[in-house]
Amino acid sequence: MVIPDYNTETMATRPSAEQARLLEQRLDRRTGALRRLSRRSAFWASTALAEFIVRLIELCVALFITIFLFVPVLLARLIIRRPTGKPVFESKTIFGHSGKPLRVLNFAGLSGWISRLPLFLELFTGRLALAGTTIREWQPVSPDAGQGYVSMVKPGIVSLWDIRKSSKIGHEGREATEWEYIFRKRPLYDFLLMLRALPVMLFAEHEVAESPVFQLLDQKIDNITMREAIGMMQESLRQKSQSVIFFVNPDCMNKSVTDQNYRKALRVADHLLPDGIGLVIAGKMLGTPLRENINGTDMLPWLCTMAVEENVSIFLVGGKPGIAEKAASALEQRYGVSIAGTAHGYFDHQSETGSHEVIETINNSKASILLVAFGAPLQERWIARHRNELHPKILMGVGGLFDFFSGNIKRAPRWIREIGLEWVYRLMQEPSRMWKRYVIGNPLFLYRVVKWKIVSRSFNR
Repeated sequence: MVIPDYNTETMATRPSAEQARLLEQRLDRRTGALRRLSRRSAFWASTALAEFIVRLIELCVALFITIFLFVPVLLARLIIRRPTGKPVFESKTIFGHSGKPLRVLNFAGLSGWISRLPLFLELFTGRLALAGTTIREWQPVSPDAGQGYVSMVKPGIVSLWDIRKSSKIGHEGREATEWEYIFRKRPLYDFLLMLRALPVMLFAEHEVAESPVFQLLDQKIDNITMREAIGMMQESLRQKSQSVIFFVNPDCMNKSVTDQNYRKALRVADHLLPDGIGLVIAGKMLGTPLRENINGTDMLPWLCTMAVEENVSIFLVGGKPGIAEKAASALEQRYGVSIAGTAHGYFDHQSETGSHEVIETINNSKASILLVAFGAPLQERWIARHRNELHPKILMGVGGLFDFFSGNIKRAPRWIREIGLEWVYRLMQEPSRMWKRYVIGNPLFLYRVVKWKIVSRSFNR
């Protein structure tokens, strides 16, 4: 065996493959460490810059509000209230940063956003933010981990919960909405949140007592929350009692004035539910604020969840051929609900033969919940006429609901719904079909609300 004659100096100076690999790893670690350090530095620098910009915006807004709104209102209140000895301000204690009690001032004797103008002075102190979690009155409570984390975010004059509460679509509740805000909180998100708050001020309401029934244009509308509406249907299923449920929006109310048969059909319903920002505005005009804006599109996920819990199935009838099937498939995949069957709405609704075949299919499916999407007023009149023949316990008219869940029509993003402009989005989607309903119908509805308010007040005197 011949042993190669290696030069010792060459062995010492020429790196082996293993040495090269180790050297490469050391260099990679150093480069990686530098990259991580640079990324961390960039992150902290960008965060500090964003916080500086947010703080600068807050101070500018506080200065503007103080000069052009707070000071004039303060002078007016001093002139009006000081001679009578009435206080200009009233104080209250709220949850501050980290859940600590914080004493703030409001204008006494005023309501709405004007009474909250003194809060903008707290932007100078930094104890409140322009956008943050909702302001809550202080009360001693037991420590809660979830709420404790929420309280770590500074409360804001503008909050996501306040916006949704004003537009009546905060169906998830305050705590869930607060968590959503925390997860989405960014300087840009806060800026957009403040922009959303401006139109919401137009239909925000003062704190007044809520009535369980909202009377409008001779119709009695249930003034309940989404959770209560679902609970009501759940109780009907458990008691095996049939309930007819219709939604009413401004277009429905306009039709009820001119269509006597439709008006009678609405009165057959066990429950009328308010649908749309128009009903919210009407409630404000009449001094009967709605608790929530309940519409079929928002309700359907809740209804499906309840159906799964109660182990009952749903039948979908209505829409163009194929639309109900697509909606059913989407609901099954998304919510795991059992769909007993589907049928399109293109049959002769006036013919007893055509309706009988559909009713027989529905009854044979053993479905407990029936969603009818013929559009108003046809769906309401059809349900009212055939109520006693239908076996499902929940009979509900849902308009164009299937189009949204089938993907046939895209629904407005939630931020548009939060500011009450979903109708504008629908108008842009289908201008030729929707212009009369919204451009003419909405002002006509508000006119009728004002007229009804005057007439009803005169009658009650």
